[in-house]
Amino acid sequence: MKQMVGIVMIGLLMSGTITAAEPRHYIDIYGAGGVSSWNYPLEGGTVQIGGGFNAGLGYTFFFHPCVGLQTGLSITRYASFASLFDPMVWEKWEDGSPLTDYMGEEYRHEARIDHWRERQQAYLMEIPTGLRFRYFGKGKSIMGLHAALGVKMALPVMADYRLLSGEITHTGWYEQWQLRLYDLPDRFETEVFDNRQEESVKNRLQPVNAAAYAEIGTSFRLNPHWELFIAAFGQYMINDFSSVKSEERVALGFRTEHSNYPFMNEYHGLVGTDHVGAIHPWMAGLKIGLSVWPGKTEQEKKKDLKKLLKQFPDAVPYREIHDTVYLHDTVCLQEPVFQAIAHEEPVNEEMENLLLDAVIWFHFDDYTPILEPSYVLDSVASIMQRYPDLRIHVNGHACRIGTDRYNKRLALKRAIAVAEELKKKGVAGERMFIWSYGAQHPYRYNSQHQLSKDRRVEIIPY
Repeated sequence: MKQMVGIVMIGLLMSGTITAAEPRHYIDIYGAGGVSSWNYPLEGGTVQIGGGFNAGLGYTFFFHPCVGLQTGLSITRYASFASLFDPMVWEKWEDGSPLTDYMGEEYRHEARIDHWRERQQAYLMEIPTGLRFRYFGKGKSIMGLHAALGVKMALPVMADYRLLSGEITHTGWYEQWQLRLYDLPDRFETEVFDNRQEESVKNRLQPVNAAAYAEIGTSFRLNPHWELFIAAFGQYMINDFSSVKSEERVALGFRTEHSNYPFMNEYHGLVGTDHVGAIHPWMAGLKIGLSVWPGKTEQEKKKDLKKLLKQFPDAVPYREIHDTVYLHDTVCLQEPVFQAIAHEEPVNEEMENLLLDAVIWFHFDDYTPILEPSYVLDSVASIMQRYPDLRIHVNGHACRIGTDRYNKRLALKRAIAVAEELKKKGVAGERMFIWSYGAQHPYRYNSQHQLSKDRRVEIIPY
């Protein structure tokens, strides 16, 4: 039982041999840093860029050596700074009537803003979905091209604003007296903000957002399992980040001791006021990451195989069958086929050697075998008798002269004729798989084609 388990394990190891075109699964670990902005038009001020970063864990499935699908989970920070400097003026009440002070005198309220600076930041959880490209060229180059593009679903985790500094001077202009209160002692008020006030604004943002991203750079193949990539990247939020509708945006104002004035609102950051338009955050910078392939290379699998062979020295783990352009249905396989065969002694290579040097030929429109050499079927039968677990494919072929239906039947008759000869020599019928290819697989050798060589039967060990 232990021996059979070992044989199965060895067979599984060999059947998983990696080729250059085999799909591969990669785990990606990356981090990125750069500049970012909440990117909105600000009436009466400007918006400057701030620092941004992106870090996460990803997964890439390369269904082609150069193209793969990627996804993952990351956290991203957008930040920007806003400065206000234009004065604000109020002349009427909400109902349109002239503005009056507490004494009933008409006037125009003015607010002068100095050194006003506010920082906004948002942390988003992002799920990217896109295509990843890589190309290392021909040979064993260690440096290649890296690129990616796609979209991200972005969910705000935290968002706030912080008022860094600012001064607001409130005064009033009385047209009837050509008088500004700022010119009179004790008749104006200056508010100084430097308390680093911080407040959440997450409730003013969309719960689900979409961003497009792209990156291009260089990959470095560190070893068969690890790839380092360095790339310039950028991303832009496609939808409006703000959830505040235009008609719901409040007038920008600041509360003073005259709390009954309609233009003096509680201040909760710029992003919900009428001074801010649609918000489309962006970020750009440099991305560095590692791609890890958790599989095993062919060399590593061979090492594992050798370890198993030491544990099961009496088992024959596999034999390797190569299709060639000379024989075996003229189909040239790029990778070998491995079979686990439980025998006390190795499968003799006579069968393989014999079939590489012998073919069963036929004359035109005939299914009587022409054996070259004449003892070829005797040798096949002898090997089959020594190894009772061995089975074979008996494949019939025809040249292209004639209809497909006729050639299919003729090739089948040729395969049956050879199988009948083997039965006479003691090979059981259940050990042979008979198949007809008609004229589908012409015989080719060194790119030269001869119709006479299409008329044949080939025996392939199974």
